[in-house]
Amino acid sequence: MKKIILSAIFTMAMVFTTNAQDHKWFIGGEFGFWSAKAGFNYYDNVYVPADARTTTWGIAPEIGYNISDKFAVAASVGYLYQKTKTDWSEQKESGFVINPYFRYTFLKKGIVSAFIDAGATFGISDFKGFEAGVKPGIAIALTDRFSLVAHLGFVGYNDGKGVGNYATAGKSFGIDFSGYQSSFGVYYSF
Repeated sequence: MKKIILSAIFTMAMVFTTNAQDHKWFIGGEFGFWSAKAGFNYYDNVYVPADARTTTWGIAPEIGYNISDKFAVAASVGYLYQKTKTDWSEQKESGFVINPYFRYTFLKKGIVSAFIDAGATFGISDFKGFEAGVKPGIAIALTDRFSLVAHLGFVGYNDGKGVGNYATAGKSFGIDFSGYQSSFGVYYSF
């Protein structure tokens, strides 16, 4: 029995060592910020004139595993904060989101990689709800361990219950490659 246990521990150590040398695991995260000013607000299905400013930011640490040069699985747990201030009120919301995803890297040219992340976001606290879709992105390898990563859009569905940039639009589906869907981060591979 001791030989089996020692053999299993040795095998697991070899797998971890091999993965560490191949940089299979990665950690990192992203940060997003958006501030918008509107001349109206939407209350009870009516547009009401107002000087409204909405500020949103989020931070999402993540961990992932490179299955191969083309495929990876990962998940992030993030914190979101949103404040909307009008002429007569101020509303604040905050909460956590969980975002498991699958990454397909379709192009590698030197230090630049292009990929698509397919996943879903589940909200907790004030940001209850669900969003699912794909996000294209690029990664720039600064070294063999550090990379800059940017997501540049979104194609998908939002249930309109508080998660994601389209939560206020009700149930929705669409394509958006504006700056509103951009986020940036840094990854460390080990």
